[in-house]
Amino acid sequence: VKAKTISEIHSEAEKNLGLRPGAASRATGAVGGTSPVGGFPINRPGAGGMMPGMPGTRKMPGMPGIDNDNWEVPRRGSISKMDPLSMQPGGRMPPPVVGKQGPFNSRLLPQGSGGIIAGRTSALLQGSGPPTTTPQSQYPGPAKPLPVPGFSKQSEPVALEASDKHPPAAKVNSADLKRKTTNLVEEYFSIRDLNEALQCVEELKSPEYLPEFVKEAIALAFDKVPPCVEPISKLLEFLLAKKALTNSDLVTGCLEYGAMLDDIALDAPKAPSNYGELMGRLIVAGILDFKLVQDVLQKVEDTYYRKSVFDAIMKGMKSSAVGEGILGAQAADIESCERLLS
Repeated sequence: VKAKTISEIHSEAEKNLGLRPGAASRATGAVGGTSPVGGFPINRPGAGGMMPGMPGTRKMPGMPGIDNDNWEVPRRGSISKMDPLSMQPGGRMPPPVVGKQGPFNSRLLPQGSGGIIAGRTSALLQGSGPPTTTPQSQYPGPAKPLPVPGFSKQSEPVALEASDKHPPAAKVNSADLKRKTTNLVEEYFSIRDLNEALQCVEELKSPEYLPEFVKEAIALAFDKVPPCVEPISKLLEFLLAKKALTNSDLVTGCLEYGAMLDDIALDAPKAPSNYGELMGRLIVAGILDFKLVQDVLQKVEDTYYRKSVFDAIMKGMKSSAVGEGILGAQAADIESCERLLS
């Protein structure tokens, strides 16, 4: 159902009451908003004036608008009137003045205020000059960092001393050294050239590998058929005389081979007697002694292999006059070796 307008309501009222057309509108003063006499508006209270929103009423500020059908429509909010000069970009109000001092009378300054107002001295201080210290700001700045004891900005960094130690040597490639050892020993057994063998040992350039070289050379000599006991004995004596080997290298290599003798003898039953013959030759040459023989026998677990080593040593010693003299000089060590055979 469509709502009726004021004009339609007036027309219907005039028709029902038998009035002339326009009488209802003139009675309420809706047309033009003035009275039929004098042209004064009839909109004061108690005078039968027009109600707000009726057609023909005077539009007051803030009142809703009227559409084409004389119906009220809401108006958009009006923008508050502000001084454009006092507005900041973005419509923000200027911030209030903080810390602004009001007017004061320099003659009414209290004592103890310092008398410093606008750079002048108070008259109550009777000629006293301005204070020597500058007044501090109301908002002090950031606190200064406290000095750290023993630290100075001017101190220069201390250069670290370089280590006196040499860098660690590269790790020995045992597989490569073992291959070179096999080649030079096999070549020596073929041509029996001690000087060339010496040069090859020096080219190894690995002093820590020399005990292993002694052990490998002994094992290669005993693998030959017949065993190369005499050639390997001459090679070790020559390398020791040329200082390509040390006595410690030779002793360590002999002990390492003795520790393996139980396993080696399983495949080479003559290895214990060959090893005893080699040690007898080195003892006669004055390189080894029976104290080392005692240590070697302690590393051999099988008593039979121990006896084979010791018997071969004694056989070589008794075959020469030099050996006979050594047997008498080292009789105590020989007895210690004999006790290990039982």
